[in-house]
Amino acid sequence: MPQPAPPAPAGFYPPPPPPPSRNPLLIPGIIFGIVALLLVGGVIVYAFARGDDKPEDQGLTGGTNPVVAASDSATADEPSPTPTGPLGGLPGPSASASGTASPSATAVPCILGVFLEEQHNEQVTVLNTGTFPFTGSGAYHRYNESGRVVIDYGDGMHLRGSNGSTQFEYIFEGFISYQFKYDGSTVTYSSPRPDGTETFIRNGHVDYKGKLEARVPQPMKVNCGPVAMSLSNQIYTLQLKRTSKAP
Repeated sequence: MPQPAPPAPAGFYPPPPPPPSRNPLLIPGIIFGIVALLLVGGVIVYAFARGDDKPEDQGLTGGTNPVVAASDSATADEPSPTPTGPLGGLPGPSASASGTASPSATAVPCILGVFLEEQHNEQVTVLNTGTFPFTGSGAYHRYNESGRVVIDYGDGMHLRGSNGSTQFEYIFEGFISYQFKYDGSTVTYSSPRPDGTETFIRNGHVDYKGKLEARVPQPMKVNCGPVAMSLSNQIYTLQLKRTSKAP
């Protein structure tokens, strides 16, 4: 039978119990967890800061525009024409043109003014699909004496076409301006400055949305009068109504 421990002398206190043993992996695990949280937080902050570079955040789908550049489109880097006429670079017909006399310096070319597209017919080539007629209306053309024209699509000019089984919609928003030169029967364009977007929709699905491209149409034949004007080439036929004599 064990003998009881002798009583402790007066004023003596027994030593405290030893501290509980610690897991040797606990502190490194906590440090690793904190570092991991900091790394994840940094990635989230970077992604948020860079989010405005994504096409979808700008409302753009990116990718390749399914509309092929028209076969008669001129190059966008064509140099600007040199103003040679009496009204801001709008020369009259050539003096050598048969049966045509040059207008006086005070004559105002009928192309000047503001016009509304009442009918827009265009041959649009869709990549790997074909070429189809698209129709629409609504853009404003502003030809001014400086030799610059602004084509204003506003909140959206819609062109629609079909190949029978598929419905297409081509939407232009914003505006594009050109330097133009008018010789009394033909207008030529150069130096495009687009500012807007274009959207291509196939059977209700957005195939593409991107910045308005700097396309330059080939020269157009002009037939204009006091109330209306038509412009045409192999790709376009536009019927316009004059809304103002001054741009």
